[in-house]
Amino acid sequence: MRFVKLAAVIFAGSVLGCAQTGQLKTADQVLERYQQALGGVDKIKKVQSETRHGEIESSGMQGKATFVGYSKPFKSLFKVTRPDGTESVFGFDGKVSWAVTPKGASIDKDTPIESVRRDADLQYALHMPDYFKNFELAGITDFEGRRCYWLHGTTHWGKDNNQFYDVETGLLLGYRYQADVGSSTNDVLLFQDYKFFGGPLVATKQVSRSGGQSQTFVFKSVSYKPVADSVFDLPAAVKALLK
Repeated sequence: MRFVKLAAVIFAGSVLGCAQTGQLKTADQVLERYQQALGGVDKIKKVQSETRHGEIESSGMQGKATFVGYSKPFKSLFKVTRPDGTESVFGFDGKVSWAVTPKGASIDKDTPIESVRRDADLQYALHMPDYFKNFELAGITDFEGRRCYWLHGTTHWGKDNNQFYDVETGLLLGYRYQADVGSSTNDVLLFQDYKFFGGPLVATKQVSRSGGQSQTFVFKSVSYKPVADSVFDLPAAVKALLK
């Protein structure tokens, strides 16, 4: 979700092996099936570093931006290059959420830190309930033209969150959620075009809708090669703001 802040499905391998055998009754069962659909708990746990390259299309922006994102457990760095060549960098070193844009450096003091940690959780698929004060199966409903299990919860920081898992495949198709900062209206985030890059299945297309605006993130490549801890060091301009 951090990429978005700033589903056509491949029916192969573990997804084919995850055919529904009976209606699920609890949120835990829905999440366990989702983990299996991604490739299994062990495969999710093995991801300790991740690098993603891709493109962004956004309402009101001519052309496509490109991005590269680096992640380790509870650390992230996201670089965006806009069509005009300007660059913005967003990072989290486990304690400080920051940005360096053409307007200068800044520290995010508005987003709850637990929300930032969640978005930097590489094993979020295994830890979802940890971020909620209540989280339950609300039933089966239609979402974006698919029959889905509907999980509903409230985060520890008081935000409403709805998650939708395809009844047929077990995969997560999207969220309808209250943004952590700003408007109290529900935004939508869609997960589409799941593909395999050697780790768990990855939704290579993520579409974010907020009001009349939309952003589409397309992941062109995903690598699990080790990422150096130094990648997440605070830039000098950010360190200066902390003094």
